[in-house]
Amino acid sequence: MASAPYIHYVLVTGANQGIGFETAKKLATEYDDYHVIMTGRRKDAIEDAVAKLNALGLKNVEAVVMDVLSDESIHAAIKQIDQAHGRLDVLINNAGISRTSGPVNRQTWLDIYNTNVAAVEIITDACIPLLKKSQVTKRIVNVTTNLASLKRKLDPTTFQHKVEYPPYSTSKTALNMLTAHYVVRYEDDPTWKINLTCPGFCATNLNGFAGFDDPASGAVNSVRLATLGPDGPTGTFTDKDGVVEW
Repeated sequence: MASAPYIHYVLVTGANQGIGFETAKKLATEYDDYHVIMTGRRKDAIEDAVAKLNALGLKNVEAVVMDVLSDESIHAAIKQIDQAHGRLDVLINNAGISRTSGPVNRQTWLDIYNTNVAAVEIITDACIPLLKKSQVTKRIVNVTTNLASLKRKLDPTTFQHKVEYPPYSTSKTALNMLTAHYVVRYEDDPTWKINLTCPGFCATNLNGFAGFDDPASGAVNSVRLATLGPDGPTGTFTDKDGVVEW
């Protein structure tokens, strides 16, 4: 008798809309052996997102409430996942904010760094014990932006050179460094694959729907990195077109 397929448990933060939703949808559609745990801070919103995928015939998804700005909520969500599944195989830190309108002040900076950097560290550290229980390649995917590339910012020939709004771009540069810390921490263990992805300028709530790419295109590279095997890369910064300079 053939053994049951190994189920890859994937946690996607900020999965109720935009790129997070499209990432969950793509994973659930293309990978029958992946179970996608979709999280969001509002119970009604994340349950509605799961219902939309269920209506498409996708049953390998579930809703878990997680407010990335609440340590209590984060740890409660991870405990719920632990009790239900006992492990994680993939973590996709997708949730983020930009605050592209309104005045930029000290609180703006604190809010953006809290969500885009501190929350990622808290969530990742909370998930690592479950990731360590994975019997396959352990994958962490952090969603960043090519606006965080120091090389491109300083290169006058690039689009990123003149783009403003420092709070968002610098928070993602900080996220890149945080990711580098995890890469180095696990560099001697080839079962860990920790990478950065830029989804591109997609029309989402993050930018007031000003982007020119479809959110589904932003999910392509996240899914590629989320499904890496043992020979996959670690410590990379890429988008759907290839390498992005750090």
